[in-house]
Amino acid sequence: MYETMVTVARKLSFVLAVVILSTIFGLTGCNKPGNTTEVNLGIYLLDSGELVISDLHIEKYIWDTHTIELNDEGIEKWNSFISYKGIPKLSDTLYKRDFVLKVDDKEVYRGTFYSMLSSTSYDGVVILDAIMKLDGERNTIKIAFGYGPNLDSLNDPRNSLDMYDCLKEAGLLE
Repeated sequence: MYETMVTVARKLSFVLAVVILSTIFGLTGCNKPGNTTEVNLGIYLLDSGELVISDLHIEKYIWDTHTIELNDEGIEKWNSFISYKGIPKLSDTLYKRDFVLKVDDKEVYRGTFYSMLSSTSYDGVVILDAIMKLDGERNTIKIAFGYGPNLDSLNDPRNSLDMYDCLKEAGLLE
């Protein structure tokens, strides 16, 4: 237990030092309001490296629930990965595809696209409702920590300080 606490304290100290130095030297590079061309936070397909969603596609990020509200461009981008017509087919969506979330091209965590329609559990980070097309009324996706009973909330990677700072600096946090 003591070793775990020391390891966590060391990691937090390192992260805090990096954030402080980045802030001092102005190197955080996160998308500032008005800067609409550089991707600083992105969710990429692990197998192809293709960008699925970025900070440029986010209207707001609700930190407490890790819910992403997408803007019109984000909705269009999301829907470009869904090719079914009529009744959803899992094979024509992002379902069960792995992703990596990066801040300033640095990997923060990995996960998989998932659906609440699935009856199997998953013990990592998931983006839910990966089979649903979005529109002007339904424009949110949720990043959850696991889909099932075996979760260790102390190791939840969604609470990344780098990610938080990036979203805050971009004015996207709620």
